[in-house]
Amino acid sequence: MADRRDGLRSLRRRARGGTDAGPAYPAHWEADIALRDGSAAHLRPILPEDAEALQAFHQRQSEHSRYLRFFAPMPRLSERDLTRFTTVDHRDRVAFVVLVGKDIVAVGRYDRTSPRSAEVAFNVADSRQGSGLGSVLLEHLAAAAREQGIDVFTAEVLPQNTKMIKVFTEAGFDVDRTLDDGVVMVSFRIDPTARSLAVMAEREHRAEARAMERLLHPESVLLVGVSSHRDSVGGRFLTALEGSGYAGTVHLVSREALELRGRRAWARISEVPGPVDLAVIALRPEACLDAVEECAEIGVRSVVIPTEGFADSERGRSLQRELVARIRRHGMRLLGPGSLGMLRTGDSPLSLSLAPHMPRAGRAALAGQSSALSAMLLAGTDARGIGLHEFVGVGNRADVSLNDTLQHWEDDEEVGVIGLALESMGNPRKFTRIARRLTRRTPLIVLRPPGSESHLPPGHDVRRSTLPRRALDQVLDSAGVVQTGGVDHLLDVVDGIERQGLPLGPRVGILSNTAALGASLRGAADRAGLRIVAENRSVPLSPDPRLIQRAFTTMAALGEVDLVIAGVLDAQGEDAEEVLRQMAIVARHSEVVLLVCVVTGSDRFDALRGRVRVDPQLPPVHATPFAVVRAASGLLEAALRPAADDEEPARREDVDRVAAREIAERLLADLPGAGSPSDPGDRTGAEVEVGGDDVAALLAAYGIELLQGRRVADEDEALARAAEIGYPVALKSTDPVLRHRADLGGVRLGIPDAVQLRHAVQAMRKDLSYSSAPLEVQAMAPAGVPMVVRSVEDPSLGPVLSLSVAGDATDLLDDIAYAIPPFSEAGAHRLVDAPASAVKLRGTRGLPPADRDALADLVVRVGLLAEDLPELAFLELYPVLVSQHGLTVVGAGARLAPAPNRTDGARRTLSGPPGA
Repeated sequence: MADRRDGLRSLRRRARGGTDAGPAYPAHWEADIALRDGSAAHLRPILPEDAEALQAFHQRQSEHSRYLRFFAPMPRLSERDLTRFTTVDHRDRVAFVVLVGKDIVAVGRYDRTSPRSAEVAFNVADSRQGSGLGSVLLEHLAAAAREQGIDVFTAEVLPQNTKMIKVFTEAGFDVDRTLDDGVVMVSFRIDPTARSLAVMAEREHRAEARAMERLLHPESVLLVGVSSHRDSVGGRFLTALEGSGYAGTVHLVSREALELRGRRAWARISEVPGPVDLAVIALRPEACLDAVEECAEIGVRSVVIPTEGFADSERGRSLQRELVARIRRHGMRLLGPGSLGMLRTGDSPLSLSLAPHMPRAGRAALAGQSSALSAMLLAGTDARGIGLHEFVGVGNRADVSLNDTLQHWEDDEEVGVIGLALESMGNPRKFTRIARRLTRRTPLIVLRPPGSESHLPPGHDVRRSTLPRRALDQVLDSAGVVQTGGVDHLLDVVDGIERQGLPLGPRVGILSNTAALGASLRGAADRAGLRIVAENRSVPLSPDPRLIQRAFTTMAALGEVDLVIAGVLDAQGEDAEEVLRQMAIVARHSEVVLLVCVVTGSDRFDALRGRVRVDPQLPPVHATPFAVVRAASGLLEAALRPAADDEEPARREDVDRVAAREIAERLLADLPGAGSPSDPGDRTGAEVEVGGDDVAALLAAYGIELLQGRRVADEDEALARAAEIGYPVALKSTDPVLRHRADLGGVRLGIPDAVQLRHAVQAMRKDLSYSSAPLEVQAMAPAGVPMVVRSVEDPSLGPVLSLSVAGDATDLLDDIAYAIPPFSEAGAHRLVDAPASAVKLRGTRGLPPADRDALADLVVRVGLLAEDLPELAFLELYPVLVSQHGLTVVGAGARLAPAPNRTDGARRTLSGPPGA
């Protein structure tokens, strides 16, 4: 196998250059894919060396399958056929193979039949039909075809080949079918549609959720590297497994003994009777690679690797990449490496983790990445007594990621709240897409440690964003994610939701048994922006617990509050636990969420929290007003989030995508690398500046009108262009630094006639003698609020829009709003209102309000352009003058670059680099 891999790598290296060895090999088309049953496979362009494997695949097929594919029995492919099928140009003739191990399990291809269309065909192994391979191949072939300028797929299918017809009709494209001479002729455009993207997302969701289901619910477990020492990693996993009450089959592999803790131990993995659902490999990094191969031979489906040390160096990173490649090549999935493990409570408990205790069963789901933060999550869960349904530590998330856990928990009715410690994001766009869907039903609480972008844990191989941290913060906010500032904050919010659910509304009541404590609670609540509708700070400080119980009953029973923050100064003589218990009973019957701040000695507080830890009927307790209000804010934020983005993306019927693409293709035609997606992290020197008529035409294709303007070389040309446009006019420098800077002499407005224009040209040439940039004459725009709309193709996030009021002040104060397209109508309006300085759009100091609807429409259109045209590396509309009725786009600049290989494009792939 190693020789085969080396041969393939060598051929790819030769082919990438497009030398005499063959056509250029499109390495960016390679991908690891998830199948419907939760397994993985590797997809790549076909190679001439695949002839033998392709023949074996063909001969394994049934006679019926061969007949459906070739319209003839064809028991064996001829040498001529093998050469034709395996030798392609990756342009007009493209073919993909799907591999599990060294075997081809599916083949898909297209052959160009005209400049804009191609005929497509698939062949899926009999044993793999129904696993989703046909639909995945269609997505990848369509993505490759779009790169080569193909818009339409056609196919000829026998009427009895109903499975293949379903692949086309259920993909979400608008399919035309006709019957001609006993053959079904299929034709459809392959441009992504809202329906095709929705279908792809749903299939991706099912496959990834199924993979996690297989991982978290094994019926048999293999522990590799178990030692007689209980404090060894393997020994600790065995202790956790035995302590959890796991009822499945357990196999041990150890070189130390034939028996461990009353269980038989095998000397080698190959001796273990398979198949096995899950293997935990606790070996040094180099040994893990060979262990994976042995696990594949006995039919292991999923692997957990707790071993640290991968990716700590270049050697370690190479090992990690090879590990993932081997795992996926054999159809397995990997949790780790560097994983703290996983656990599950409930009817079929399981702990394969380094957790100190098995938590009580509950409705919280938690996941972390590095072992350090995962350990903090588990320790904090244990200290609070949070009811846990499942925990997953993804470690280096080299394969299974937090996105996969979200896909799984979205469908789990037992999950009432999700908490994530998020140190890095391999695919933020996909994360926010899943989160936007998930938070409509389940609260999602996230911790992003400070500085996580610049100081990633070892092994977290991600694309670095070029945007400020607050850009991703705003993107997460728009997806309904509740962000927290630390592990304690995260767990306090999760604990409150798990015990009592979400508040039914935003109304908050404050109750305290001392005025001073009440004032502290009110101050913290005001600072947090809570809506206080009821307050009682006059409950007597008394050892009689009935007084505060009655006061709480009075506040909660009236139906005027949704959440009550109770401050209790412990009078030492009272039974604080009984006070909490009685208040909790009233809260449940009144449908009110209760959070309590108890001010007392540390011993009494620890004792009280210990009782809360073991009794899920008691409300959470906090030691300070700040902590309780912080938790309350998180609960309220989660309660108000689910409806935030519940709209479909807005569309515009006057958009001409074909015209925009033709402009991009024309301008990029001579740029190296324009024919295939680029590395989005390194686009230096591979961009084309777009201006003048080209940028105006590009915007016009999406219904955006740019204010008329003309570049001029001298005074006479300026006068001629002004006569065409009509006075009054504006005169501007085209220098990027001076273009919109009247304070630096780069702009002169309201020039009324030819005489004044001549003087203005002479004066500007003199004042700006240090700049050789041409001047521009432009029509005067109506007065309005100046705004800036930008779009950036970010390496990590893909297209990101930003909006701000124009001017140095907003740039210096970073008063810029960010969001990911496409936008719903409501989402566009939220972006318009997001900057603090956008209050100017509503009308201030006697000025009329600006047309925010027109600005929201512009946001939608720019979002569609950025989404549809990945070649748009940068677009700036500045200034956009928003008047009382409508707006005017005064200036625009853009840069085009070879389309990046987006992390969340229109084809399904697993995260991380594809297996070699």
